[in-house]
Amino acid sequence: MFTKLVLISFILTILTSYAIGDKLTISQTQTSSWSVNGQPFTVWEAKVTNTGSRIIYDATIIGESNLELENIWSLEQKSSNKFSFPKFISQNSGLKNGTYFTFGYINKSSQSAIFSVCDIIN
Repeated sequence: MFTKLVLISFILTILTSYAIGDKLTISQTQTSSWSVNGQPFTVWEAKVTNTGSRIIYDATIIGESNLELENIWSLEQKSSNKFSFPKFISQNSGLKNGTYFTFGYINKSSQSAIFSVCDIIN
């Protein structure tokens, strides 16, 4: 019984360290807006911050909703709504704890896109 408890405790510790070790947050700020024939356009600066404890070399950033791209920069586009880190992140030793990079985009909407993160590579 004691051995099983120790094993379960060990597994939970490992799972928790992985969950805590790989964390990215994305915050966004609107920097400009205009309208053409009633169509709103907004410019957004997104800040991707490593809030975990391990270095992150890449991740997939997914536009989950409200992504009506006119243009995007400082991300590698994988498909219409999937992106990865720019190459300079991995070439410069990754994104360390507390550091960030920014990307920007023009959205054909008055609202920001909703992004999620998956497939984090350490």
